[in-house]
Amino acid sequence: MWLRQYRAIVHNSFIVTTGDPFYLILHLTALFLIALLGCIPGFTYGEHMQLYRDQCQVLIFMIGCLGITFGFTRVITDDIRRGAGAILLSRPISPTCLILGKWSGVFISILLLHLSELSGYLWISEVASDPEYLNLPSFMVYLIIIIMALLISAGRHYLFGGSYVLYANIILITLIVLGIITKTVIQGNQHFDWPGLQSGAVLLFAIIVFSALILPVAVKTDSVIVLSIGVIAFFFGLISEYLINIILLNNPLAILVKAIVPNWQIFWISDRLGEGLSIPISFYGLCAVQAAAFLCVCVIISTILYERMEIQGES
Repeated sequence: MWLRQYRAIVHNSFIVTTGDPFYLILHLTALFLIALLGCIPGFTYGEHMQLYRDQCQVLIFMIGCLGITFGFTRVITDDIRRGAGAILLSRPISPTCLILGKWSGVFISILLLHLSELSGYLWISEVASDPEYLNLPSFMVYLIIIIMALLISAGRHYLFGGSYVLYANIILITLIVLGIITKTVIQGNQHFDWPGLQSGAVLLFAIIVFSALILPVAVKTDSVIVLSIGVIAFFFGLISEYLINIILLNNPLAILVKAIVPNWQIFWISDRLGEGLSIPISFYGLCAVQAAAFLCVCVIISTILYERMEIQGES
């Protein structure tokens, strides 16, 4: 029974998030900006790929955080403010199942967006692999695939109806992933920036931490506050390590504070990869443990806040 409810909530949350026009705008914006960044000339003196990797990783992280914030406002905050919270509380649905299911549905949609962005990044890294010339045929195929996805979705919508935006996102993700797989099989992997894929994988843990921090806020407050807290959390995570070092100096308490305060610098490995350093497997494990710990704590807090709504009669 619990599993059936969880799957239904995950499916509904995924459909609502992925089927929203803003999600498609984020998706297309990310793919076009990734392509644009690969075409911008610069005086990098042989380090153009490092610059491109840094720019795209920042873009991918920002899009992921924005997508999480938007998804929570649509799936959690708006539902509660419209009175759906009281309806859900009146049904035999576990609050933990509800909160975890809604988080999972939004995260799956952002995970697919993340996969599409990383595939687009790998594609354009091959286009811009030469420091002097762009691989224009490959670049044109990249743009054609994006346009094809939109046209195929339009044709499907005309013939069968349904949500144009939902299928446009799904088809676009599918074509980009299949395209990059086909290119690596045909051309080999020597022209693709695979370290960027490693960096993007670690950034996914940072997005999980960000989503955990926003989750209790989405349960308790309205959309404006969720967006505001999301902006604050994003920028605070960028400077938190610097602030802790300035305030606590070499105090042993600084180690504990750094462990419980969001810090995006921990998940930034692009510089190390640019220096040719390897990333040990244990590092990925530590990032996963930290992300899971943040998520567990915040899910518990969100569940408690949601249960209090029933006691206090909130809607």
